[in-house]
Amino acid sequence: MRTVNQLSDILIIPLLLLVVFAVAQIIKNRRIDEQPHYKYFTAGLMLKIMAGLLFAAIYTFHYGETDTHYYYWGTKCLSRLFSKDFNGFVRILLGDHTPEAASLFDSTTGWPTYWRDVNSFAVCRFNILFYWLGFGSFWGNTIVMNVFLFTGIWRFYNVVRTIFPGNDRNLAIATLFIPSVTFWGSGLLKDGWCLVATLFIFCAIYNLFIVRRFSLIHIASLIMWAYISISIRPYSFFTAVGASLIWICAQQIRNINNAILRTIGFPIIVAMFALSGVWAFSQFGSMSGNSRYESIDAIIETAIVVQNDLKQEYYGGNSFDIGEITPSLFGIISKAPKAIMAGFFRPYIWDVRNAFMLLSGIESLLLMIITIQIISRLGIKQIFSTIWRTPFLITSISFALVYAFFVGLTTANFGALVRYRMPVLMFFAIVLAVLWQQSNNEQETTQQE
Repeated sequence: MRTVNQLSDILIIPLLLLVVFAVAQIIKNRRIDEQPHYKYFTAGLMLKIMAGLLFAAIYTFHYGETDTHYYYWGTKCLSRLFSKDFNGFVRILLGDHTPEAASLFDSTTGWPTYWRDVNSFAVCRFNILFYWLGFGSFWGNTIVMNVFLFTGIWRFYNVVRTIFPGNDRNLAIATLFIPSVTFWGSGLLKDGWCLVATLFIFCAIYNLFIVRRFSLIHIASLIMWAYISISIRPYSFFTAVGASLIWICAQQIRNINNAILRTIGFPIIVAMFALSGVWAFSQFGSMSGNSRYESIDAIIETAIVVQNDLKQEYYGGNSFDIGEITPSLFGIISKAPKAIMAGFFRPYIWDVRNAFMLLSGIESLLLMIITIQIISRLGIKQIFSTIWRTPFLITSISFALVYAFFVGLTTANFGALVRYRMPVLMFFAIVLAVLWQQSNNEQETTQQE
């Protein structure tokens, strides 16, 4: 294995942890008096960093050389190219993925493992700054990267707590402290980048179109994170685009005083969501560099390939089957219920085959229990009414449903599922957090009466 465990690498860990903790405490202490929710800041940041180090340790000492090391190695090769050929480095950093660009790597730089996968190599490109700030150490890279990614999660937490005031604790759990999201989103993989890119996009949409704080910073943030999202995992970008349009439209409809016009506006939202998805595919699918996402037909073909692949013996029972898919749009849509259930609630507890699956199975079970409990407290009618009255809840549940559909349809095994569905869990958890608070408020009102 390409070494990541030199003594100098290990010594970097306590040094960076002390610096990060000290700075986090300073930020927290300066702001907590005026903004009490900062009591979650240091805990959330350090939990994310420790989860990243735990992830790195497990994948280094238990599994050996794996994906996370390949991303690190690709970044290291790119860093060596910086010293050898600065112009070539800049070309590749900006997205040049031609055979000519590949020829710039040689025995002095090393050859990136993931060069052939343009979406995977994008992580190496975006990670370069954190590799340098982490002193070229695998462990230091993990720490610094998570500090940066946490800023996106914290900013998103601030947005949702602004939308739903008085619910800081539940929303902190939903955005900062979901175990599987924290663990899988903290490793040097696509998943953490993909999640945070989505969150930054929603933060930019909030500032630009919901509260209308137009600035070059928000515009630049939207463009940059949209590019990062489509470069790493295109369907995440497509879903975020559609959900953002729903948010903007729903916010405008909410401002209409006439109830009839608001009702008419509902199918408009649905139509906008469908059209935006088609538009995003047609305009940006080819930009991803991955033919699997260039069109609806490509998605259908990918889903069929995945479902055929999951029947292979090498998954060792760690796969799930949503049934045979016919190669048509109707065939794909007919699998939506099973795919969405997989995206939300699997692995079920009876799907468990190992310790990692057990943790995910318990989390899925708790999520299902909370969902059922909220339904029993509020009832389906009141839940739909609450969601319909709140534009961001409409957006969150729409995003979660469509993302779960993509994940359930194009994922072959539970190991990938628990990583890919992180945005689903976070947005669904936000909906549950708001509904849970509402049910508690109603119970308190009933008791007082």
